[in-house]
Amino acid sequence: MRGRPGIRLVTRGAAAILLTVAGPAPALGMEAPHLTQEVTVETLEGGRILVRNPAPGRSGGPDEWRLVEELRLGRIDGTGPEVFGDVHDVAVDERGNIYVLDFGSKEVRVFDREGRHVRNMARDGEGPGEFRYSGFSPAYRIVWQPPNRLWIADRYQQLSYDSLGNELTRTGQPFGPGMPISGSAIRDGLSRGTIVTADGEGFVYQQVIVTDRTTSGDETVTHMRTYGVRLPVYPEHSDPYPPRDSLLLGARVVTSQSAPTSSSGGTITVGGTIRSSIPRRVWGFTRGETVWVANRAAYRLHEVTFAGDTVRTIELGNPPAPPPDDSDESEFEPLIAGLDVSPEGWLWVLRHRDDADEGPTWDLFDNCGRYRGEVSASERIAAVRFRGETVEPIDLGAGGVIHGIARDALDVSYVVRLRIESPRGTPVVSEDCRVWTTPP
Repeated sequence: MRGRPGIRLVTRGAAAILLTVAGPAPALGMEAPHLTQEVTVETLEGGRILVRNPAPGRSGGPDEWRLVEELRLGRIDGTGPEVFGDVHDVAVDERGNIYVLDFGSKEVRVFDREGRHVRNMARDGEGPGEFRYSGFSPAYRIVWQPPNRLWIADRYQQLSYDSLGNELTRTGQPFGPGMPISGSAIRDGLSRGTIVTADGEGFVYQQVIVTDRTTSGDETVTHMRTYGVRLPVYPEHSDPYPPRDSLLLGARVVTSQSAPTSSSGGTITVGGTIRSSIPRRVWGFTRGETVWVANRAAYRLHEVTFAGDTVRTIELGNPPAPPPDDSDESEFEPLIAGLDVSPEGWLWVLRHRDDADEGPTWDLFDNCGRYRGEVSASERIAAVRFRGETVEPIDLGAGGVIHGIARDALDVSYVVRLRIESPRGTPVVSEDCRVWTTPP
């Protein structure tokens, strides 16, 4: 194999180890991860790193993985705190306490690591420590932010609490004033959006949808642009004007039609959606200064800064160029349904399935961009809903631990904790990307 720009090739025995020029070489005797496939890396013009993984063989990849259930919360009958109505999200803190947002009871229920009920918080209401739940805004999220803050948010409200349920901050108001209506709002004074993750440095990461509507006759065309926004949390940041970063992630077009209808009570206007483009991109935040973005029709993943620069691209197999965003819907065949990033920087790429009742399967890439195999769950977690518009969230913790929402055939909600394991004992850790092993 020839060295590529930015790469130096060193050979020891039968194994070829690629060391990046930047940074010190790893110590002798360091064991590289077990890989049975060749991965190539090159530095392109402009500094972007391209990681190419060959298509997986019949075994599915170089590592074998399985998800083992460790804990299950929820019961079908009874009156206790484990009887859930409709779980919307799950968050976990560093001690392993589990926060369950149950829309059925309109509150957040807290359980310890062993599944024992601890307390309830964020009950429905508009008083101190209460959150106003509404059927008009189903996109409720809860996010844990170290060291001691739980966020609960929808598109209109953002509240944060300490672990005991005491309210810390409150922005927005129930049912409005809604989302920004111009692109300038992304940079100037944005304070609302759905929080999707947070980091220990005092930043939260939001998804904000900006809409522009044009009406001609009885037809309205709505352009919906989704931005990823990185915002500071006050008073963690003493600088009153720290940067507020934003990045365009995806766009959709919805066409609706309305017409007046006469009745004995007068004339009313009725209508509905007649055409809606399907979402073409997925993304996952790294809890840092970059976002992973991918077209759903190709296994080509891009790490992009909030300034819009692509710093790394990961490919699996020989992915074709996806159809352009304005192509005919019949040309678009999605392969990817969702994308999550673990604390170690591993990418969990959720495969698209036409059968929503099947358990999910993820393709795993480590923090260096190497394809490490696939893993499936028998539980219906990370369910894809609304023609791929939304994926039920999971809490992806350190060490390959997942907390997710499982639903049975009667759509009863459970919360499960799963741990990824390898028969060989392969750990889920942040790898040293200076070490690359390929077969002779």
